[in-house]
Amino acid sequence: MLTEEDVRKKVKALKRFYMDMVNFLLVNFVLIMIWWTFDKTGTFWPKYVIVVWGIVLIFKASRMGLMPLLFHRTSFFSENWEERKVSEAK
Repeated sequence: MLTEEDVRKKVKALKRFYMDMVNFLLVNFVLIMIWWTFDKTGTFWPKYVIVVWGIVLIFKASRMGLMPLLFHRTSFFSENWEERKVSEAK
């Protein structure tokens, strides 16, 4: 059983992750608008920021155990997937 302090730590970490997601969306939106306004004909340079920051967010979500929530249709990310497969094979 988790203590109240542990639960509060998890909630704060989740809040930080959500704020990271909001910052990801806002900053990349601004970068895309800058690219579109000033350099439409050149290379789409915001893609580098989007890809790297997106990978960091995916790793962060994985460490926090949020992958089943983000990819709920992909069942092998769920906690009991291995146990279900073992019981199916018997």
